[in-house]
Amino acid sequence: MIQIGEVLPILIGKGEVPQVWLQGPSDTTGQNFIQLVTASVSSHPAILVNSTSLGLAVSAGGREVLRVRPIGPNEAIVDFLDLRPLGFNIFGDDQMLNAGGMKMSRNTIAGGGTFLALGGA
Repeated sequence: MIQIGEVLPILIGKGEVPQVWLQGPSDTTGQNFIQLVTASVSSHPAILVNSTSLGLAVSAGGREVLRVRPIGPNEAIVDFLDLRPLGFNIFGDDQMLNAGGMKMSRNTIAGGGTFLALGGA
């Protein structure tokens, strides 16, 4: 889970196919957010969610923003993430995560909780 201020722009939960919740800013202030994906179902016409037995992919305006695949009953790998089309400078793959210029690699998260928390806009 990634947290920006009080907002959780992305949340990935367990399931046979991982469950995804995604929010994005609704205006240019970056203070107001709308739900784009709820429990792996698109809540916005510009968002496409494609779920297969191999995993789940989310696109925004035709650009892929997330690809996650299960590797066990309670584990998943995010092998592609690019939240820049949604207004967040967060992107990476299964090797590295870049958040606002900070690069992280070889990290895992187990159980629950926040993996990355950034200050509000």
